[in-house]
Amino acid sequence: MVVHPASNEALWFRRFGPPVDVLERETSELPPLAACRVRVAMTAAAINPSDLIPITGAYRHRVVPPRVAGYEGCGMVVAAAEASLEGRRVLPLRGDGTWQRFVDADPTWLVPVPDDIPDDLAARAYINPLAAMLMLERQPVAGRRVLLTAGGSACARLLGAWALAAGAREVVAVHRSPAHAGSLAALGLIPIRQDDPALASYAARADVAFDAVGGPIADAILAAMPRDAAFVSYGLLSGETFRPRADGASIHRFHLRDRLEGVDPATWRGWFERLWPLLRAADLPDVRRFPLRDWRGALAAFEASGRSFKPMLMLGSE
Repeated sequence: MVVHPASNEALWFRRFGPPVDVLERETSELPPLAACRVRVAMTAAAINPSDLIPITGAYRHRVVPPRVAGYEGCGMVVAAAEASLEGRRVLPLRGDGTWQRFVDADPTWLVPVPDDIPDDLAARAYINPLAAMLMLERQPVAGRRVLLTAGGSACARLLGAWALAAGAREVVAVHRSPAHAGSLAALGLIPIRQDDPALASYAARADVAFDAVGGPIADAILAAMPRDAAFVSYGLLSGETFRPRADGASIHRFHLRDRLEGVDPATWRGWFERLWPLLRAADLPDVRRFPLRDWRGALAAFEASGRSFKPMLMLGSE
């Protein structure tokens, strides 16, 4: 059934700054759907660091306001030139921001969602899972000792669990809050606080490290890692860079955006076809749902220390 909504609600940022200060919930009239687009009624969208960091201006060389926030989420096609698309659940990615009730998307890049994948899982199937899968394909870990930073994060948990499944000898997860230790151990990972003096000894025997933090933690790990090890940097959650060492581990930088450059639609969809089976078996944190009108509450929950759930914006009609 074709739905013709009259208005849209979206979280916009029209200048850089702290997300809680610069995001605004705005209502606007929906324009007629362009012939080359499909309209997706969004149901849910996850909140990730990659959604929030660009709002601060950290990537101002390629992210320029005004724009709608959000990089991932799922919804249902409610209008399309191709009638067979209507009513299908999809991920409307690589286009307009997803923190809005309706997204007009390029059908070329739509990702179909399997019927047995719930919205809560589909809405977080992109940023962290795809990054984890592609990093492990680029840096094989079978028979190797692995060290992860930001151990409490969704991406690190997936990296750790999938590294063990791929044959890693051990996976050490460096975390900040003691609240994460139990759940990390339950995944088969070795949890260690980032201020634990034993971190240096774990780093000294690591074959590969996946770092999302940068700053002093990355410096400490690099100072101890063997020269023939690999250090994969895929984020700077600390807001600080690290110092590569001429006599230290080799540095490999991973940015999901770089992997997307030049990717054709068949390869793009093929990635998700490989991801769905992995996600069906993944042990992911529970979801806490927030209506769009309570987006401030969702951001506050995201920033909570030791958080054990994924804040999710619910974008359907309230």
